[in-house]
Amino acid sequence: MSHPMNGADSEDVRRQARSVVAALGLDGTPLAPGLVFSLLRAGFGVQTETLTGGVEVRACPEHYGPESLLISWAPHEAAYTPLDPRVTQVEGIMTDALLNTVRALGFTAERLGVSYSVLVRARSADAPS
Repeated sequence: MSHPMNGADSEDVRRQARSVVAALGLDGTPLAPGLVFSLLRAGFGVQTETLTGGVEVRACPEHYGPESLLISWAPHEAAYTPLDPRVTQVEGIMTDALLNTVRALGFTAERLGVSYSVLVRARSADAPS
């Protein structure tokens, strides 16, 4: 039996990743296609509209350089109306899980202090593609 991400299925996810990268305006960020593809392949949704849930991916080249991206959980709009204090408590746990996941996918990543964002840099040389 072949792996479910071989062949046509994998190409569909690559097309979806390219579409997401374009929707986010990250075409000029070399890290974006690989990161988005890896997140989609791992089963994560990537937010392309405001407050739809999933993982938010954004560039911040003026602070972290053009070869890096910031990612964070993007809770659904319902989590903030009204603000549920359980959301902020869980966000820290979810950020650590996202950090560990991105590292397991082969990227160099670090949590940005007490924020709920993770800084992602280029894939490690020994990571699987």
